[in-house]
Amino acid sequence: MAWGQLSLTRVLLLGLLAPLAAADAEGTVKADPPPSGPGDGLAYDPIQKVDIYTDNATAHAPLTPPVQGWWDSKICSGAFCVYTNRRIAKGRGLVVVTKPEEFQKLERIEDHLNRGENKYLEDPVPFTTTQVLHKGRGTTATKPIRRGKPLTVWSPVLIVHKSLFDQVPKKKERTRLLEAAISFLPDPTRASFNMQRGGGNTNNPPRSVEAILLAHPHEIDLGYATHKQTEETHSKHYANYPEAAALQHDCRPNVATYLDGSFALRATVARRVQAGEELSVSYVDPFLPRDERAAWVRRHRGVEGGEGEVAGGCPCKACSPDGGLKGEKAVEGDKRLKEILRIRGELRNHDSKLVDFKMIERFLKLYEEERLHVRLAEAYELAAVNFNYLGDDKRAKKYAELAVQAGIVEGGVESNDVIAMRIMAKDVKGHYSYRYTLKRRGQ
Repeated sequence: MAWGQLSLTRVLLLGLLAPLAAADAEGTVKADPPPSGPGDGLAYDPIQKVDIYTDNATAHAPLTPPVQGWWDSKICSGAFCVYTNRRIAKGRGLVVVTKPEEFQKLERIEDHLNRGENKYLEDPVPFTTTQVLHKGRGTTATKPIRRGKPLTVWSPVLIVHKSLFDQVPKKKERTRLLEAAISFLPDPTRASFNMQRGGGNTNNPPRSVEAILLAHPHEIDLGYATHKQTEETHSKHYANYPEAAALQHDCRPNVATYLDGSFALRATVARRVQAGEELSVSYVDPFLPRDERAAWVRRHRGVEGGEGEVAGGCPCKACSPDGGLKGEKAVEGDKRLKEILRIRGELRNHDSKLVDFKMIERFLKLYEEERLHVRLAEAYELAAVNFNYLGDDKRAKKYAELAVQAGIVEGGVESNDVIAMRIMAKDVKGHYSYRYTLKRRGQ
């Protein structure tokens, strides 16, 4: 078979739009040199963008993407297309549904994505998967676990541009696009993803990819655009981590999560857990009013069984402290949350004339009473700075050090807040905040 025919056959078989061989002036057939990719050994072909919508995708797209490198499936809907890289994260793989310009950003940071770890961080694993009342499949501690104990780290397997859900209005079209994306994951990774679907009976049918993303809304922002970002051109994406999805929602959770520099999700115990206690995270802003949190859970988390408020809203103790009834404890929680937000506003205002020692102490007490242990870093930082404003360098140092400890749990050892608080703790009196308020008050 002639070389030109062989190249054409490969193009048709692989579904790649590679340049056809061209004849030179002497009549010899030569293939155009392959373009350089974004990394060594990267299987990369020039993209001649032709939208292939999901209605006819299977007629045009190969069933299996190449093992090596980034691959453009040509399966698109509007501005959004499916891309995959099966070798990333040591073969775990990653599929992406996004715009071409956002995909190019991911190409450039492949080395960072490859640094993502995938493992449980203690052997033997100190928890197990169980059925949690009103929640379904969840995670329970098998022994006491101390605060600050790292649990897991996982790289994303699916990244989806958030605008997909607004700019592709037909749910049927979004579903086809997302299901096509999942089909390109390596078999073990796809099986792990599908564990999130649940189902198994007529009352709880398997969840769609879209429902899974919205129920576990971890967000990454590719950012660093060369043009001015708008609501229509933002770089915000949902990211899915199947293993972490076993951690069920609680508005007052005991596990904190954050994304590291490789977009891997890290989970760390935020308050001491006893054997037999459920491990939980918060998938919604814990500072939202209880009714808004319950409405989000009702819409996206699919609470099962129960009666009253438990069945119709969020079953966690912060939302349903009396077994599903709106009782006195729930009302007290609402009052505490409102007071926390009010005081936080004063502590954030470095020109506030209302802040005193009593207010700072009250603020910290409310955080403990409301069990906001996954958000203590900011509380301790505000306490440290405001104690320093008022000239109490001892307590300023104490809470700066506590802010470092909480910041590591909530954002990692290299987070900006941790670095800033470490600097402050080393030299409290040399910090800009020392006696700031007293000086402004002429004291």
